[in-house]
Amino acid sequence: MHTSARHFIDGLLESGIDYLFSNLGTDHVTLVDELAQAQLEGRAAPQVVLCPHENVAIHMAGGYAAVTGRGQGVMVHVDAGTANAAMGLHNLMRARLPVLLMAGKSPFSLHGELPGARDNYVHYVQDPFDIGSLVRPYVKWEYNLPSGVVAKEVLRRAHTVMHSEPAGPVYLTLPRETLIEPWPADRVRSYPVERYGPAQQGNLPPEAVQQVARSLMQARHPLVITSYLGRKPEAVQALEELALLCGIRVVEFSPSWLCISRESPCFFGFDPAPYLPDTDLGLLLDIDVPWLPHATQPREDTQWLHI
Repeated sequence: MHTSARHFIDGLLESGIDYLFSNLGTDHVTLVDELAQAQLEGRAAPQVVLCPHENVAIHMAGGYAAVTGRGQGVMVHVDAGTANAAMGLHNLMRARLPVLLMAGKSPFSLHGELPGARDNYVHYVQDPFDIGSLVRPYVKWEYNLPSGVVAKEVLRRAHTVMHSEPAGPVYLTLPRETLIEPWPADRVRSYPVERYGPAQQGNLPPEAVQQVARSLMQARHPLVITSYLGRKPEAVQALEELALLCGIRVVEFSPSWLCISRESPCFFGFDPAPYLPDTDLGLLLDIDVPWLPHATQPREDTQWLHI
């Protein structure tokens, strides 16, 4: 029999979360205790990286995801920590970076009915009626852990959602009473990544690939506009080779990643406007806003393919 916090920590490891970038509070007492116990017993547990501010924590996790492609955990304190992390979530969502943001919740029991009940003044003033609203526009999924018996299932779902394309952050809240409740290990089921892993982004069907190839071969002045294709390093090399082969001008408009080498003869800067008047084929690759319509207008007969 172990606390739900113990099962939760095991579930983090099973989900590939090796680091917890953290700014902790009273809501994390059971997690801190179980992490300390794991260290004493020599058991594996995620490494805690203490951060002086939630903005630091969320961007450290984002940087790790950008370099490795693996989402890690960020642990913050109730509504205040969630609010401090919100600006970072905006950046992670726009950059398509997987991160699991976790916040404790103020205890819901007031009179000592359950272990972990309210015993501090802040438990009464840090309990908004909708904590998820602080970050909901900038996460792919949010959930409140209802019971420790589903801790590993919830973590696997969080891992799957944040890594499924397009990747992005997810948000999970953890009530204090839930973390302290005991559950036998045989009741807390594991969900292996081999069966419950991220959904893969579908490839273009062969006929669509052939259409793109035919259009490129027929184009006289093709243009690529991209913003975040560079989040996949192998895509950068593929784009450079394709651009050289087909004589494609490549523009990075408001880029969040380096999408083509600055030394490539096919790199044409950051503003597509000068090249739109003669573009007969445009490829929009990993970009949401390719130009600003109030200031830039493409030709009406240009063929545009958005991938």
